[in-house]
Parts: sequence; C-alpha cells; structure tokens
Amino acid sequence: MEKKNVLATATVGRPHGVEGFLRIYSLSGEYEHLLKLDSAILELRNKQRINVTVKDTKMHQDAVLMRFNEYPDRDRAKELSGSVMYITRDKAPKLEKGEYYIADLYGMNVLFKDERLGVVVDTSEGSQALLLHVKAEDGKTYLVPNMKPFVECVDTENGCIRLQMKEILS
Repeated sequence: MEKKNVLATATVGRPHGVEGFLRIYSLSGEYEHLLKLDSAILELRNKQRINVTVKDTKMHQDAVLMRFNEYPDRDRAKELSGSVMYITRDKAPKLEKGEYYIADLYGMNVLFKDERLGVVVDTSEGSQALLLHVKAEDGKTYLVPNMKPFVECVDTENGCIRLQMKEILS
C-alpha cells in the first residue's frame, strides 16, 4: 500500500451491539466523510490488509458506527478491532489552502535556504508535534518536530520542507 495513494483516516474500535457494528474513530476529528464511505482498506493488527465493503453507518456519541458486508455479526466484526482504516484520496475530505495530509510529507526534500539536507522517510507522533524522520545526506536519520521553531514551511506545491535552522540535522 503506497503511502501517497491511500490515507489513514480512522481506527476501528470495539463492537457495538449484536448486529456487527464497530466503533470507528476519526484520526482527523472529521466524521462527515466516514458517513459517506462505501468501501475501505483495513490494516489488521497483524499488518495484513483487507478490502471491506461498508454495509451501514451511523453516528453514535463521539464515534461513527459502521458495519461491513464481509463481517455480518458481532463475533466476526470483533476480529477487526484495533485495525487502521485507509481510504483512497478521492474519498478523503477536501483540504483548505495550506493544509496537507501526512502522506504528502513522505519523500519531500528537506531544505535549509536552498541547500538540500535530506528527505522525509517516515513520521511518528511526538508529544507536542508530528515528528518527521529525515534521512540526511550523511545517511543518518534525524527526528524533526513539525512545528514553527524548527520548520519554516511545508511547501506541497514544490515538494519540500524548509527548516528554520540547519543544525537540527547534526
């Protein structure tokens, strides 16, 4: 599954009721696009990826309840708990100017002024900000917090991230 073509959009929680509904928790805090899904890709806890067809969705408190054709009852649906839900870009919420998906960061060149210092190879959640895993020209991987004291801007049009200071990659 190429990180640029599909987007992690939600996590799958525990079953709700006996009809095969599962709690679905949005990763972005937006739920409207989840209510319109007709299919998704689930990455199970064992990292296996499966395609599922959405049978029904509805809102319930802070989560979307969703059930899938392939998992018609509570016992079968329970197997999906702990999965990560991916969707194709065409099913994702539209972005506002200046917004981007985390998947867009992969492969971006990391620059200081006009000097290429490395490339984003991965990301992870930090306590205050998303951490960019930058593979530098020296072959080492550095963690760069994606926040103003470190990152000047994320330029998705030109495929680069500009740093505030060069020294963060040393």
